[in-house]
Amino acid sequence: MFEKLARMDRRIIYAVVFLSLSIPLIWPIGLGVTVGPETKELYNTVESLAPGSAVILSMDTSPGGYGELASGAAALLNHLSRQGIRVIGMGFFDTGPSLLETAFGGSDFKNKQYGTDYVNLGYLAGSETAIARMAKDIPGSFPRDYRGNLTPELPAMEGISSAQDVALVITISSGTPGVPEWIRQVGDPMGVPIATAIVAVNVPNMTPYMQSGQLSGMIPSMKGAAGYESLMGTSGLGIRGMDAQSISHLTILALVLLGNVVYLGTKSGASRGGGR
Repeated sequence: MFEKLARMDRRIIYAVVFLSLSIPLIWPIGLGVTVGPETKELYNTVESLAPGSAVILSMDTSPGGYGELASGAAALLNHLSRQGIRVIGMGFFDTGPSLLETAFGGSDFKNKQYGTDYVNLGYLAGSETAIARMAKDIPGSFPRDYRGNLTPELPAMEGISSAQDVALVITISSGTPGVPEWIRQVGDPMGVPIATAIVAVNVPNMTPYMQSGQLSGMIPSMKGAAGYESLMGTSGLGIRGMDAQSISHLTILALVLLGNVVYLGTKSGASRGGGR
């Protein structure tokens, strides 16, 4: 038996790992997730927003980072949609606005009216300097939106002239500009709450901002998105992704253990055969 297992076609192993990843993505198991206090704080912040108020959501990431942040962005957009919040989208990465279009299309906002319930203002070059300019004059910084509409004519922009007119800023962040720049230019000087969905590698750097109260909540990578979805009572990209990750890790561990058992079994059999 050990000899047969040792000669197993490696494509069978690849297929087992593939299935352990794909099946939970299609049919989520709903393994338990731990909700961190920073995720709970952001959830409570969004819950406290008045219907009809406006939130800036800035897609400050590249396609490479978006793969890790898509689940958190979707969870936030779905929650904002459920709360009846207007979303003023923008980006300070050149790829941000196109990723924002993808995020809107993958959330409940796809069933809402563009220009009234949400808007994508596009990209503004200049990094932190651009954030500072936008904070003082949003329509002047974005005279036309990403789709070519005149920004002041959009119903979603009614009553919005500066960052002080929004209830919350959320940066979907994987680099610079990101959380520190938003806090320096908008959070601290204007008193606007700042929150973020962030890649896992940057969580230790952002934790001091949570501890100081300069951040009003944080979704740390896919695990945080799964926790946010559990608070919402939904099963989205976060829970599906964490299920797939957990099951695939367990599968790989089982295969490693099986490989060691097969190795010891074949070695033991060879030793007995040599003794005769």
